[in-house]
Amino acid sequence: TFTHPESLAPRGVPIHPTQLYESAANFAIFLFVMAIRKKDRFRGKLFWIYLLSYSVMRFFVEFYRDDPRGWVIPNTLSTAQAIGIPAAILALCMLLKKTAKRKS
Repeated sequence: TFTHPESLAPRGVPIHPTQLYESAANFAIFLFVMAIRKKDRFRGKLFWIYLLSYSVMRFFVEFYRDDPRGWVIPNTLSTAQAIGIPAAILALCMLLKKTAKRKS
């Protein structure tokens, strides 16, 4: 429970430390991208991998956030999730397209 007196969070209500979740996930994504940076890759591959990973991570972290930043579908799909879905699809399509192009 977060109890800082100057916080906007309601007192006495358990909340998730989503900033820590996101920081840890971003660090894990960074380590993954750094580990594969020397592998066979095409121009922009690391960017598309990061975009896909970040979009998926952010989609799931958003379920634990409880701040009124805006909803696309009330209490179901946040703005960040609505942006993350097409971003992840775009990144996946680009990765598949570029990978298939290199193999042929």
